[in-house]
Amino acid sequence: MRIIPFRGFVALAAGVGLLLSAGAASAHDTSYNAARTEALTRPCFGALLDHQLKTCGGKRYKTRGHHYGYYGTKSHATINCDTASRAFVEDTVRRMRSGGVLRLVAKNRSCVGSLQITRSLTIIGDSPSRLPVLVAPNGESCLRINPSADKVILKNVLLSSARGGQSACIYASNSELTLQNSSVRYEGESAAVHVAGGRFNLINSYIVARTRSVALALNGSQLFAEQSGITSTADGVYATLNGDSHIQGVTVQQLADWKGFERGEDAVGLEIRLDSADSILSIDDLKVEHFAEGVVLSGAGEALLANSLIDFSKHGIRSKLNRVRIIDNRILSDEIAINVDGGTGFIGKNYIAKVRTAGILATARGEIRAVDNAIDPAPEGCPNLKWGDLDPAQRVCTPWYRGSEFDIPANAVSQYMFSDYWPRI
Repeated sequence: MRIIPFRGFVALAAGVGLLLSAGAASAHDTSYNAARTEALTRPCFGALLDHQLKTCGGKRYKTRGHHYGYYGTKSHATINCDTASRAFVEDTVRRMRSGGVLRLVAKNRSCVGSLQITRSLTIIGDSPSRLPVLVAPNGESCLRINPSADKVILKNVLLSSARGGQSACIYASNSELTLQNSSVRYEGESAAVHVAGGRFNLINSYIVARTRSVALALNGSQLFAEQSGITSTADGVYATLNGDSHIQGVTVQQLADWKGFERGEDAVGLEIRLDSADSILSIDDLKVEHFAEGVVLSGAGEALLANSLIDFSKHGIRSKLNRVRIIDNRILSDEIAINVDGGTGFIGKNYIAKVRTAGILATARGEIRAVDNAIDPAPEGCPNLKWGDLDPAQRVCTPWYRGSEFDIPANAVSQYMFSDYWPRI
């Protein structure tokens, strides 16, 4: 019998071993390639496979602790409010570049923080469940905007300050602030929004304030407000304005929270002072309701108040401007509808009702030019009414149709207002 040499068996075993090693290597390569392909085709899941991977679709992505959910750069960033801490939110805002865009996403939880904004920035809110995207800590502001931030835009943002104390929810100084499709809900001692200098744009937005002060305060600013609402337990808007300003389609209403209490019984809906003689304030389609005084205008400039409704007031409109035009309004006031306490008032085509003291009144410092006004006084009239120190001879409780004629703007078919040539936002 022939004996097979042992070295052949060794060679055969070595060959089998090489085949097994090759198969194992092939399997390893296949697994590696599969994982690599998965990481390339689904880069966000690649971040879970390898914590050293710093990119997710070209953006930084953090996975540790409360930082998870943030991605972006210093120019464009998104924060998940469900997981982000206050310190992280505030730090992200400080690091944003001028002109950057920050998105706050609040699905189940709001971001908490007091943001110090020093550069131009756009903040976009994303809240499917209508949660506030940012809640201010007790006694602090939601946002403080420094003069170095030229323009700040809040879009689709819901802000809440439940215990504001002496701090406004938004405070802006010498910058341009825009609220677009946004809401501010405030409870505290100060104004919900306080703008000093610069310009304030309020577009399709709401300011709701339970305050002892005023919902919106502006000092030395320009105001452009369209299709918005302002509600307050005390005063609505107090503004000293520079340059030209425009209000259109805005509702100012006193909340019923303190109705019947002394705290809010003498509130003013809209009080505006024009600082410069060449300033013009244009108010159109305004609605002011449930304030003791509806609209108070004073200062050195001129104003137009047209196509507006003032209801549930004691005194409708009081003006101390150099010149005011009050055209085609509906004014329902218990005491005085229009009081020209200074300057000249051009008053035409107004419907006035419910008054018991005067439909249209001018003091010794004021002058009235009126035409085509209809006054429907209260049935009891005013002979037995005692109101302040007003001379009964100045009380006008009968319809007033006569007055010096004057031209009413846009009363001709061929003449239109500026807003008629451009669609409203």
